[in-house]
Amino acid sequence: MHFFGPAVTVVDRMKPGGGAALPLFLSLWIGLMGGLMGGLTGCQSKHADGPPPAARLVAGLEASPTNLDPRLATDAYSERIGQLIFSKLVRIGPNLEVIGDLAQRWENPTPTTFRFYLTPGVTFHDGQPLTARDVAYTFGWIMDPKNGSPHRAAYDQISAINVVDDVTIDFVLKTAHAPFLINMARGIVPAHLGDQDGYRDLPVGSGPFKLTRFTPGEAVELAAFESYKGGAPAIKTLVFKIMPEDSVRLLALKKGDIQFLLNGLSPDAVELLEKDPSLVVEHGPGTNYSYLGFNMNDPMLSRLKVRTAIAHAIDRDRIIAALYRGQARPATGMLTPEHWAYEPQVARYAFDPDKARALLDEAGLPDPEGPQPRFSLTYKTSQNELTRRIGEVLQQQLAQVGIEVTVRSYEWGTFYADIKKGNFQLYTLSWVGISEPDIFHYVFHSASTPPDGANRGRFADARVDELVEQGRTTLDRAARKRIYSEVQQILARQLPYVSLWHPESVLVRSAHLHGFTLTPTGDYFSLSQASLEGAH
Repeated sequence: MHFFGPAVTVVDRMKPGGGAALPLFLSLWIGLMGGLMGGLTGCQSKHADGPPPAARLVAGLEASPTNLDPRLATDAYSERIGQLIFSKLVRIGPNLEVIGDLAQRWENPTPTTFRFYLTPGVTFHDGQPLTARDVAYTFGWIMDPKNGSPHRAAYDQISAINVVDDVTIDFVLKTAHAPFLINMARGIVPAHLGDQDGYRDLPVGSGPFKLTRFTPGEAVELAAFESYKGGAPAIKTLVFKIMPEDSVRLLALKKGDIQFLLNGLSPDAVELLEKDPSLVVEHGPGTNYSYLGFNMNDPMLSRLKVRTAIAHAIDRDRIIAALYRGQARPATGMLTPEHWAYEPQVARYAFDPDKARALLDEAGLPDPEGPQPRFSLTYKTSQNELTRRIGEVLQQQLAQVGIEVTVRSYEWGTFYADIKKGNFQLYTLSWVGISEPDIFHYVFHSASTPPDGANRGRFADARVDELVEQGRTTLDRAARKRIYSEVQQILARQLPYVSLWHPESVLVRSAHLHGFTLTPTGDYFSLSQASLEGAH
């Protein structure tokens, strides 16, 4: 799944040679934020003398979900909240393993046949039974080209879906398909409602919470589903409050207006909140991957030397130290070093402004006399506070090698729509919850341009196409690792993305909230098993 987070405001472009300006900018920003946060520590928490009222939890969210229908959702906000609304055949466990959800068990008698046995007695939020027919309907709808599902390519190896009875369903594949099982982690939609007008505005699922209100840009409100197959959640009302401004989320935590925020604050704010006795801060390794994306159809950015120069102009270590406060690690590609398919032997791009300038000279883009840049680019981002700051620093670092960057920040939905359309030159986003290396097919296969995938930069490489197709049909893990090692090496050389960093997963919660498990993928699912002290 893709998440996404960047944003940035315009600052004066640094001229080449103005090396002192970056630390000054950073120190001023950190000082200002520190002053703001220091002042907030005097605010009285509503929780200081007792727990929050009843079984109601309010969580902060940086941006609004774009689509809560699991057949269409692609952004992380939609996917994460969808985990609570919809049950799936299988889901991804806290250690990135595939575990049963609706499926009690499954069989794989041949490489191209899977049989799933569903938990009997499961109902949707409207009380109607969930059967194998609903499973067949959901995946059939996604596979139908006329519906335009962005997930259709993930299921193009399915040749038949056969309902055996109410609790048994068979999937027959055209060929062996290694990522098939993990791709079954998709929310199941009721066949009796899925085609009705208005379903996408207030979708019905069978997960631990039911959707009661969705006001885009304001809030998503969920209520505990008392008939949930895993038992009714202790939290009876769960509200996700949309708060685009970092300072607003910070103040809301301090005042007790929100009691849960996952990966939603600047690292400076996190450090200060660790001193607040009414809050608990948890850190864990993260699988999220932040990157700078290029439009490969752009006349300037289609040139490898230009992309390579940009990679050498970015000082990742400095950004991680100053803005992330060390709460991230440099990335060499999409996968973290702990992943079984990770390849360490790839091209890396150390911060080297002199090399960046030399590459631009070689590309026929000399530094002109005076203050003029070599060329100009537009960088698009959303309005997240931390990523706005990151964008400002990237703007200044690229100015050091003579590249003028105009930063444009947009409301999340507008920004994300532009990225999916390919309406950009440069942008930054993050992929979240990466577990299966078949993501390389979804992101970099030449046929995976939207709406059939997430190749938003229009990257095309015949060898990558060949390899990611092989990776899908090869079942032996060692052989798959060799395939994806070569994929990672090619991508590191060709640079459709500049890899930036893997942020830590950071949870800030009320000290009265218990039972939530922080996972590397940043899932919300265990909110269904969490509770608030004093709730009733």
